[in-house]
Amino acid sequence: MRLQISILIANLFGWFSRKVLRRAGETIPGKVLLKLYPKALSQLAKDRKILLVSGTNGKTSTTKALTKAISALGNTVSNSTGSNLDRGAVTTLMKSSEYVVLEVDELHLTKVALETKPKVIALLNLSRDQLHRMHEVKRVADRWAQIAKSLPDTTFVGDIDDPFVALALASAEKKITVSFGGRIHKDGAVCPSCGKYLKWSRNNYKCSCGLTNQGAEKELEDGNAAYRNAHLANIAAAVVGAKPIAINESELERSVIKNYDGVSAKLRLTKNPASWTEALAGVSSDEVILILNARQVDGIDTSWLWDISFESLRDKTILVTGERALDLAYRLHVQGIKSEVVETFEKAIKKFPKSSKVDVLAAYTAYFGLVNS
Repeated sequence: MRLQISILIANLFGWFSRKVLRRAGETIPGKVLLKLYPKALSQLAKDRKILLVSGTNGKTSTTKALTKAISALGNTVSNSTGSNLDRGAVTTLMKSSEYVVLEVDELHLTKVALETKPKVIALLNLSRDQLHRMHEVKRVADRWAQIAKSLPDTTFVGDIDDPFVALALASAEKKITVSFGGRIHKDGAVCPSCGKYLKWSRNNYKCSCGLTNQGAEKELEDGNAAYRNAHLANIAAAVVGAKPIAINESELERSVIKNYDGVSAKLRLTKNPASWTEALAGVSSDEVILILNARQVDGIDTSWLWDISFESLRDKTILVTGERALDLAYRLHVQGIKSEVVETFEKAIKKFPKSSKVDVLAAYTAYFGLVNS
């Protein structure tokens, strides 16, 4: 009875947020419910089939793909908007369903996983992100390893071409290890398990302690991040009996095409070194706008810019804007790449003639500001 009353009050707060304050109201019900009933996560998860997705990059798109596959089995709910902290998870669990697919922030995975006891957890990748909050990658990897050790009935699905994911899966009793032929990891010089130097052979690694990406249960062809995440979604779905579905890889990219007075702009989300590197590889135009902010959700520390090579932008027309445009422009300058700093995106896009096709790489807050404008 207390839980039901708490849910009613939480839903009233959500209604007030949406109807009166004109806000999204996606997290306020969960925040209120957890205050009123701290055990709501575990109570609402009882007798439900729950699947979790976590990683530095690709959580939202992979969760959508996984939800699509799981929906064929029965009524499914998901936090599809990307509200991935515990309050977002509990807001989603307030909706009745047989299946629940949740995107979960890397640092909040411990609480959500231990309280919901999921059937499956898909671990995508780990790399440096929001250093003011995440610190070094191994901190998160160690937490993941502890989660895997604590949930013997959960099946962990992970891309072990990432040594940090391999570390986590090594602690799991039930797991499906996946390799796409290997790839270099910028933080993979030292073994996250024993501290010795990893031995790399081209894109593959191994350590004397046994940590390696060789001998994975599923060995697949190499591909970009969207391709890899599509396969991980299908593998995770199969654990609970869902059939694999065809997934358009372009749907897994956080990108939108918008027209600005005759100028076609492909907006792509870039958050950290891994997503910037992936986005830079997809730049096809000779006209580019780069937008960098450093608000809380972007990550207030921009030192990660020095982990990225912008060589692929050489000889292109590059305009830089955003609150930390000078940081980015200086980074390009040091690499010998010319750019022009422009006060706002609106002024930047107007510098290109009509019929131009412009690639726009934008930080988190800038991306969603443009998409929703």
